[in-house]
Amino acid sequence: MKKELLKWCLLFVCVISQAYAQNRTVTGVVTDKADGTSLPGVSVVVKGTKVGTQTSVDGRYSIVVATGQSLTFTYLGYTTQTLPATGASVNVALDPDARQLSEVVVTGYGVQRKREVGGAIAKISGEDFQNAPIASFDKAIQGRAAGVVVQANNGIPGGAVNVQIRGVGSFSAGTQPLYIVDGVQLNGATNSGFTQSNSLAAINSNDIESIEILKDAASGAIYGAQAANGVVLITTKKGKNGRTKFDLNYYTGRADVIKQYDVLNTQDYVKLRLEAVQNANPTATATAVRNSVLGEIGQATTLTDADIAALPSYNWQDEAFRTGVVSNYELSTSGGNDKTTFFLSSSYNTQDAIMTKADFKRGTFKLSLDHKVSSKFSVNANLNLSSFKQKAPFSISGSTIGNPAFSSSLILPFNPVYNQDGTFFGMPGSGQTFRGVLNQNIVATNEYNISNQRTNNLIGSFSGTYKFMPELSLKSFYSLDYRMLTGKNFRDPRTQDGYNRKGYGEVLADYNTNFMTTQTLNYSKVINTDHKLDALVGFEYRSDMNEGTYGFGDGYPTPQFTNLGAAGNALDVDEYSTGYKRVGYFSRVNYSFKGKYIINGILRYDGSSRFGSDNLFGWFPGVSLVWNISDEPFLKAPWINDIKLRASYGQAGNDRISNFASRSLFSSSGVYNGSPGIAQSSLGNVNLQWEKATTYDLGVDYSIVNNRISGSFGVFLKRSSNLLLGQPLLGTSGFTSITTNVGSMDNKGIEIELNTTNLEFKGFKWVTNFNFTYIKNEIKKLYGGLSQLPSDPSVRVGWDYGAIFLAEYAGVNPATGRPLFYDINGNYTYSPTAADRKYVGSTFPKYTGGLNNTFSYKGFDLDFLFQYQYGRKQTDDQERFISELSQRALNTTYDLYNRRWTTPGQITDVPRAYSGGIEPQGVSALSGNRFYKKTDYIRLKQIQIAYLLPKNLATKLKVNSARVYANGTNLFTYDDWGGYDPEFFNSPLGIIPQSKNFTFGLQVGF
Repeated sequence: MKKELLKWCLLFVCVISQAYAQNRTVTGVVTDKADGTSLPGVSVVVKGTKVGTQTSVDGRYSIVVATGQSLTFTYLGYTTQTLPATGASVNVALDPDARQLSEVVVTGYGVQRKREVGGAIAKISGEDFQNAPIASFDKAIQGRAAGVVVQANNGIPGGAVNVQIRGVGSFSAGTQPLYIVDGVQLNGATNSGFTQSNSLAAINSNDIESIEILKDAASGAIYGAQAANGVVLITTKKGKNGRTKFDLNYYTGRADVIKQYDVLNTQDYVKLRLEAVQNANPTATATAVRNSVLGEIGQATTLTDADIAALPSYNWQDEAFRTGVVSNYELSTSGGNDKTTFFLSSSYNTQDAIMTKADFKRGTFKLSLDHKVSSKFSVNANLNLSSFKQKAPFSISGSTIGNPAFSSSLILPFNPVYNQDGTFFGMPGSGQTFRGVLNQNIVATNEYNISNQRTNNLIGSFSGTYKFMPELSLKSFYSLDYRMLTGKNFRDPRTQDGYNRKGYGEVLADYNTNFMTTQTLNYSKVINTDHKLDALVGFEYRSDMNEGTYGFGDGYPTPQFTNLGAAGNALDVDEYSTGYKRVGYFSRVNYSFKGKYIINGILRYDGSSRFGSDNLFGWFPGVSLVWNISDEPFLKAPWINDIKLRASYGQAGNDRISNFASRSLFSSSGVYNGSPGIAQSSLGNVNLQWEKATTYDLGVDYSIVNNRISGSFGVFLKRSSNLLLGQPLLGTSGFTSITTNVGSMDNKGIEIELNTTNLEFKGFKWVTNFNFTYIKNEIKKLYGGLSQLPSDPSVRVGWDYGAIFLAEYAGVNPATGRPLFYDINGNYTYSPTAADRKYVGSTFPKYTGGLNNTFSYKGFDLDFLFQYQYGRKQTDDQERFISELSQRALNTTYDLYNRRWTTPGQITDVPRAYSGGIEPQGVSALSGNRFYKKTDYIRLKQIQIAYLLPKNLATKLKVNSARVYANGTNLFTYDDWGGYDPEFFNSPLGIIPQSKNFTFGLQVGF
């Protein structure tokens, strides 16, 4: 009996031992077969069982299997694969099945399949703007995403760009979105009083893999206090497993002026001036008027008509503008193995603006490194270095006389640029008189004056991820965004700007250091294949410090010494230092049932040092629901691929106020008893709170007809509350106003995206992408129950923030040529009052969008993008000066000259020439809404034609690939705007306009 028992015990032990010997752990990586990118969230199940897991963010998985078992890999949008679990590692490359809603999009602190996303997220591929001659990537967004408006502040390469997502949502706390590059939150602020720099120009646009735009608060709530204006996530290129590859890219081209004003020559200006002086002095004799005008232009009164006809004319625009040269050089390499992948690139870019002495030079270096230390621990490092230098005219906006963009169309045409010996005409101290209101030689001013700046950037991050188990991982992320800006402005003593002060110079050294760390714990689990749970908790800390020095002086001994130390009078040297800190706790939970019903929840608790002690922290929640209705049996049809219904609600904050707005500040103020004194300079408000943006969003995403038609339709309401406004105080308080949270406004809108494959036949393919946005803004509340702001009557409850209220221009009196206006009752008047003002338009567009078409055939590609806006009006301040028609001694255009009133009974909208200033018993012809014009336009924003050499030909050339291309931007614009260009943000007055560019390039892979 004992022998029998012992035999059975030994048999049991052997069976158990054999069973344990058969169970083992298999690991691997799941990637996209098309491009090699890792796939997160892939279901990995032991075939025939309910044992399963899913891949992590980097596409890795780990699962226990028995000998002889197989693994089934399932991922929506890809062909399911089943492979035997032989060996310790099973790597899989899944084939895409082109289902449009299956693509992966980057979200806050992670990635998700588009099919699972309940918020409004737009994705732009880096390929869409590859090799476009742009200095900053924010311009690449223009016309490519619904709900996003991009407007360049000027045409300077690397200059500031205004981006608004779903309308304007603040009065005073900024409207720009939050930019995040590879997890690094960028500080977009610059010393705007000194520089025209755009910090986003630090990134080479060709290094960008994709751009995701989080438009609704449910998507952006995870970024809390910074996401009220939307979030732009930039993912740069990374290395891929495989042999080392090299890519060389070069393009060059030119930048040209889009349009110039057709200004009068000398003879027609004299004729106009004679007419204007005669109209202002009707009793004066023709001889007296003629002698007066000849004296104005510096000519003898004995000049005959033939002498006047022989006077020379000079178009100063031809001297101020030029053809610029654009060049770009890039070299990149990438590769890796199962453990380590890398991407390395460098570039050098030069761009000349169309305005003389305005140019941009930039060098960049990028490194991305991923390394798998062990099966559980991996690290990632990203480094972006850049240095760019900008030159510009000393003044590049506004009605400053020395600003060539402003003055070149207004300088009187008989003033020469150069003397016969090649020296500049009309310089101070030369004894020569420069005639007219604009009485300086802007070409000389632009040549001698200096306005230079250099920006050095370091954007770097390091992270480590440790997997406690396949479902649970910890990521520790550290980043630094460091920017050093140095600049110099110098008004040369030889110019009108610096002559009286013997030169004037100012210098700036500005340093910004932004350190951030984020710690996140991720949990992801597939339960019985039907249930999927993803959870994230995290902590974030950010410190931002800004410091610098500023100094200015005058009295330079010679123009060759421009350093501040050479100034005879060092008028001021100041130092400054400021900063703020932010801390945040956040969580996100996503639950999916069969991939059909999905709920996403977000909660963030943010604190900012910018607010008072009682309001340091705020809660920012978000929730979204997804119903993939096409998975329902009742909606199964062969022509339906995917249909997703989504709804979301969320809150995000805005803390972009000054660092000490909630505190009372003191500053130096006079001298008391021989000692410097201080006085309170501003009144703090300890009750100051966050601005909040609450978004309600409904939408449908679809892909039908074998994925030939896809897109989305959505409606939204963004309610911005607790808006910051300066509320007036009684004079007895010693202050004029105090900043409080009292305003609110709404932005309602519709967003449409439509993508179609129009034709696909025998290697030929035609694809169209269209997007459309409608936005209606309305102010809902002001302080104290006011219906309008006393300081700005155009800000009124019930109207949009950009509303324009002015007296309506009615043309001219046919009998006299005097300007007429409508009063509030629609009757003519020469003298409208404030009571006659009415709504005449808005400074923000109502409709925006883009239309992109791509044609491809056997290596040839043609891609062109049209971008449009409609429903916006802006004042053409440049034409306001041009339209004076000799009210002052300024030049004008032939369009106005030919349409001006000259004879009784003439019907026109251009008043008579009149040199007497404001018309008697009336108002200026420059008043009312006459110069508020439509900025509606349709623009051929970009066109690119390219040819990829056949593989056999590339091989003969001993390269892996070769591609030649030609690119054009802003080649055609349809508009009714009379000025240089309808694309600008605030005002067109004196800004360097956009240019049209032509480039040709070659891209070679080794």
